[in-house]
Amino acid sequence: MRWFRKGIGLAGVLAVTVSAALAVPGVAAAKVGTQCSGGPVTGQGASVLSLAMHEVFIPGFSSKSDKYACSGTQGSKETPVVTYTNTGTGAGLESWGANKGASVKYDPSNAFIGTTEAPNATQKAEIEAHETTLIPSALQTVPVAQFADTILINLPSGCSATSKSNPGRLVLSNATLEGIWRGTINKWSEVTDNGDALSGGGCNAETTITRIVRKDSSGTAHFLKKYLGLINPATLETEKAATKTWNELSEGAENTTWPKAIGAVKTAAKGEAAEDELVSKTPGSIGFGNLAEIRSSKLFTPPTGGSGKAAFWAPIEDGAEKYADPATNKDVEGLGEANCSKTQYTNGETAFPPASLTVPWNEVTTATTAKKYTLCGLAWVLAFDAYSAFPGTTEGEATTVENFLSYALETNTGAGGGQALLKGHDYMPISGKILSEAKAGVRPKKGKGGTGF
Repeated sequence: MRWFRKGIGLAGVLAVTVSAALAVPGVAAAKVGTQCSGGPVTGQGASVLSLAMHEVFIPGFSSKSDKYACSGTQGSKETPVVTYTNTGTGAGLESWGANKGASVKYDPSNAFIGTTEAPNATQKAEIEAHETTLIPSALQTVPVAQFADTILINLPSGCSATSKSNPGRLVLSNATLEGIWRGTINKWSEVTDNGDALSGGGCNAETTITRIVRKDSSGTAHFLKKYLGLINPATLETEKAATKTWNELSEGAENTTWPKAIGAVKTAAKGEAAEDELVSKTPGSIGFGNLAEIRSSKLFTPPTGGSGKAAFWAPIEDGAEKYADPATNKDVEGLGEANCSKTQYTNGETAFPPASLTVPWNEVTTATTAKKYTLCGLAWVLAFDAYSAFPGTTEGEATTVENFLSYALETNTGAGGGQALLKGHDYMPISGKILSEAKAGVRPKKGKGGTGF
């Protein structure tokens, strides 16, 4: 993250801008203040990140001994406060001008945005259009966690379920999952994977499946649609009387659009909690959400859900005639991890991960076959390569955001690094090339700025 100090002068800014544009990513001079001296910052956005922020990253940043934290012993020994508000992915992106066009002003009240829908080229350009000083590729998309996109089921009244691999629950093949959301599978009796069957006095297996979705834009919808597009790339008729593919429905203004054939029921309120609650109260329904939030609600695990109960989450086909649970410890109340350690992320036909944090990551999706749960997703924090290019920003907030993200990406177990602490909170840390690229893009090196800090 670069910060051009006041007084550098227009000529100096232009000279730095031109040199940065011509330079290879990673050689721009870093300009942030002394560690922990930046003061308070606020962020908003994805509900998927809410528990990770409030239970892991924020408390750890202010209390752990990790060298990248600010608990009173590092750097200037100050303890800058980081605040995060769960407003949803769509609201977060829109607060920085995405999805609304360049006429919408960039809101400087938030120093960073949480999202599970990485900005595409159009959204990125909409955000960067609010620069007061032209800095090429100023927006950074920083991966910070993996989450399990979990399929929720509430059986028809009077019904109990069984399958060969998961007694007390239904399992879903990829074809069945896609068919339910496309509208080619419409009754619970048509769900027959791995010996799936409904029974019970008064149970009507011919009950129509009710699909429940969020009113607002969400990263869980984004990744679900990307996944469904891998299963079936064919077009479908949308509720807007348009013809689209799943991939086209995954981003931007189409994120809340669903196939006409399913008659999707949308929540009255925004946010994942509204969807989870509505599914739990609606017999014969299906929905989706983030494992961490679903488990926290206790609506779909014992004693109110889980094995042998009407409301539960469904294991999904892993590509080998087996069905993987979204949680490493399956359908129990106790915390585990998102079952995403073997998830294979791709980026369409291009190399993955993308070349840097300053190029679009919107095509990221998962393979439909893996040794563990396949329907996983990445959560990102949006920040700036150069905060000074945007109105109302300060060197202080650039410093605290850099410090906070450096801590969130730290794997040091003994000192309490952010990635280490994600374990046991129903998320999965990022790893491999994704983690290496995130660190390189965030942490300043001696005289160099990674991709921009």
